[in-house]
Amino acid sequence: MNSVLVVRLSSVGDVVLTEPVVAALRESFPGAAIGYAVKAQFRDLVASHPALSRVHLLDTSSSGGTASLVREIRDARYSAVVDLHRNARTARILRAAGIPVRTAYHKRKLRDAVRVRLLRRPFRASKLLVQRYLDALVPLGIDAPYMRPRLHVSDRDDEAGRAILTGLGVGSDAYAVLVPGSVWATKRWPAEGFAELATSVVRELGLRAVLLGSKGERELCERIAGDAGSGAVNGAGETTLGQMAAVISRARIYVGNDSGPTHMARALDVPTVALFGPTDPGQFDFEGHALVYRDLSCSACTFYGSRRCHLGHWDCMTAIVCDDVLEAARSLLSSVGGGQ
Repeated sequence: MNSVLVVRLSSVGDVVLTEPVVAALRESFPGAAIGYAVKAQFRDLVASHPALSRVHLLDTSSSGGTASLVREIRDARYSAVVDLHRNARTARILRAAGIPVRTAYHKRKLRDAVRVRLLRRPFRASKLLVQRYLDALVPLGIDAPYMRPRLHVSDRDDEAGRAILTGLGVGSDAYAVLVPGSVWATKRWPAEGFAELATSVVRELGLRAVLLGSKGERELCERIAGDAGSGAVNGAGETTLGQMAAVISRARIYVGNDSGPTHMARALDVPTVALFGPTDPGQFDFEGHALVYRDLSCSACTFYGSRRCHLGHWDCMTAIVCDDVLEAARSLLSSVGGGQ
């Protein structure tokens, strides 16, 4: 195999979780050129991977972005493509690019979609998502065992991350990263819980609390930092994805919902406390980390999250209490030698 293209256009967590596919391809085809196609806003998640020869960007802000990507991929003359997004858009792009060998990962079974979306039955994953991505390599003759994702931070982003911490007044202090946001409202632990946790992180764990998130989450994080008081700082909206990874990578511990940054933290091998409610944590590997999950009779009720609880109570997240999250963080810190 002379060259292979991997395609996953979005989003943060999904792109991070495809990394083992890149690693397996490099191990199997050490001399091959390996490319990766992704939306421009997620470039930082793959640009520094040592196994990649080239990154192709889809500029969604331009009306000609898709056509430009097709031309670029076609000109690269890849021998094969692994489509880890597998939707109508990637099908059109790859058909137009004319890559001779195509393989794709298998999305969930139709019966699962019917059970969850129509019958409102809880979802239980039959296989880790990373393994499902790796299984897409079988048609290329690669039977890859499970590997944990790894996220690579560039020197430039690492330096910028240091500068951001200095600007926030954290400097060389030990700190925890808290990420209270999520694209989907039902996956967010209440802000009051994060504020109580931030206060406890400072007072009981002896760490600074650094809140991170997108520009749209800056107000949420500001409110939490304000309620938490001295020792908590708001860095939401101050970083690129690469710089966020750099800040997370230096944290003693990370706490977040089922969101992209949580998968980044695990891929950076930072001790991670993940808070799950409406989605199934069985899709992911939490060995060496901590999971806080109530596993109610109605959970998991959605594949990705939703804007509101269809039963109207949202108990899966509101039933999570600060003491449980703090104890998970304390135990995790003790297990890695960072406890107070």
